[in-house]
Amino acid sequence: MARLSMSAICVLIFIGDIAKGDNNFLTGANDIIAVVDEDGDIKASPFNVQFGKKDIWLPRSGHVVSLEVNEKDVPVGMVLDNEGQAYFPTLKSDGSSNRQYRFWSALLGMGNPSPKHRTNSATSSQLSRFGLQMGPNPILYRVTTSSGSIVTTSAVIHLMNNTAKLVVSDIDGTVTRSNIRGMILPALGLSDWKHNGVVELYRKIANQGYQIVYLTNRAIGQSDMTREYIYSLAETPYEMPRGPVLLQVESLLGAFQTEVIKGQPEVNKIAALSRVKGLFPENPLFSGFGNKAWDILAYKALNINPDMIFNVGEDSILISEGTGIPTNYTNLIDKVSFMYPLLDV
Repeated sequence: MARLSMSAICVLIFIGDIAKGDNNFLTGANDIIAVVDEDGDIKASPFNVQFGKKDIWLPRSGHVVSLEVNEKDVPVGMVLDNEGQAYFPTLKSDGSSNRQYRFWSALLGMGNPSPKHRTNSATSSQLSRFGLQMGPNPILYRVTTSSGSIVTTSAVIHLMNNTAKLVVSDIDGTVTRSNIRGMILPALGLSDWKHNGVVELYRKIANQGYQIVYLTNRAIGQSDMTREYIYSLAETPYEMPRGPVLLQVESLLGAFQTEVIKGQPEVNKIAALSRVKGLFPENPLFSGFGNKAWDILAYKALNINPDMIFNVGEDSILISEGTGIPTNYTNLIDKVSFMYPLLDV
């Protein structure tokens, strides 16, 4: 068979991507919520990881993903599928330790295993090998491509007790003062497009023992930029509390289609929060902040007390879903110790 030129191979890849709707261009990873019970067993939210064409242009299926937790290699690996999504093989014969990348199988779309032979959820046995400590645990995902280059992306595993209480916050329009400008201005270096008082409020809620969870419909390929933006926010002497950042597990185009074209972004948020809720013996979701009807719908679907659900306006006025009474950040800050009782952590 005649050898194909590299340009011909690229054309084949491009055509195949269009046919499959593969628009994953950026690389990124969600943070992970891990929960330990009284017996020391750990359960965790999905390991959602994506290596985009920006970093691995050749067919990605079959590339091995090595994991490093707290700057130490762990004896657990993942594998990439055709769209650059990482998964844990569920067959021993498919383990990452002896798996080899096969270019032509990946190019022709034959590299993906059956759905029953893959998962993005780590088992308790796998998690026990991570050497996790209570609180944040940095995780690094590393891929060595067929050309020998090394591509990485990172996230954080947040290990907490199964009695933890979570406060969920949207980002765009909730932390920032509007959806569109809140995404664009930080990219231009104008990072202070936030609601005044939001940093102090969230910090004081965290000081009461609650874990802030940032949930957004931004695409997973924007994970690094999103974390950097959140953690850059400050209101002297307060800094934004660290917490899991959960993004939509779709491409940038897919995220846009879900929120703008299909108009059903609450589906993804309900699914993500349901997975988190299922890690705990009792509902851990204590309060929620959002700025869209679908945020409120998602929080109510997960049985958060309506009195503790706040709809944030662009004018920084917050309305309680339960009482309908408007308030502002200053009033909430003054009432933090009453509305968010101190937890024994």
